[in-house]
Amino acid sequence: MLHEFSIDVPFKEIEEVTDLLNAAGIYNLYYESPIEIIKVQNGYGYEEREDQHVELKIYASDLEVENLPDAYYPLLQSTLSISRDSITHIAHEETDWEQTYDFQDIDLGNNWVIQYPSSNEIYENKNVLKFDPLAAFGTGLHETTQGCLRMIVDKDFTGKTVLDLGTGSGMLAIAASLKGASKVVAVDYEDVARELYHNAKLNELENDLQVVQADLITGDYTIDANYDYIFINIGANETMSILKKHTLLNNSNEFIISGLVEWHIDQLIEMFQIDGFSIKEKQQTNEWVTIHFTKA
Repeated sequence: MLHEFSIDVPFKEIEEVTDLLNAAGIYNLYYESPIEIIKVQNGYGYEEREDQHVELKIYASDLEVENLPDAYYPLLQSTLSISRDSITHIAHEETDWEQTYDFQDIDLGNNWVIQYPSSNEIYENKNVLKFDPLAAFGTGLHETTQGCLRMIVDKDFTGKTVLDLGTGSGMLAIAASLKGASKVVAVDYEDVARELYHNAKLNELENDLQVVQADLITGDYTIDANYDYIFINIGANETMSILKKHTLLNNSNEFIISGLVEWHIDQLIEMFQIDGFSIKEKQQTNEWVTIHFTKA
């Protein structure tokens, strides 16, 4: 059995409490910080609310500790100077504890569907992008990714070369490949090769698909080659930093930029326009914006 003990802790005291528990040999702890979502220049951020309380969960297994839950009550009481009544307890079957997260397929509304591994749905007369996010960032659920995907799958990339910056688990790179791109170079700060090649195999892709792990803003990696299209789905500030560092506007005449919020796009648009680019297409879902810039 897996035993879950819960106590109420003022958030401003959480570090002191966890330190005391760690010193007593109790390490399996979990809590959610009380946060307030706030609007910031580049999208959304959060502030921690130190005036609130959190539910601290403490876990222990019968496989590691004898005589649970009774063995933990006096230990928690003496370590934290609390009463037994302030501790709640739930027992879980360990075989049932691991959770699986099944994503629902996403119909992009343009005859394309993102299909996840848990789905057995058969889509007749529709194009399917099979996708398994695994551990990388980028599930396809966010409006920025969906907006960018709609724009990509509506285009013909036959024989084109594509650079996908901030690729995550590679959904945009996979989409461009399905639409005929002959070569796609996908770059991310994290090592996402396993995820991207896994998804390429799911979609039976055979084009030239390269994955590069690199820090695009502060690292030594440089972008020297020219591409027919460059995708960036990160955020306005990060996009402008990458464009400046790599003088990237010299490397392509076609950019699809996403991860943008409506209140922070003017400077980015101006940056492209100064270099001779114009807006060929602009899509918006709620506050999230995707723009296709082109240079004649």
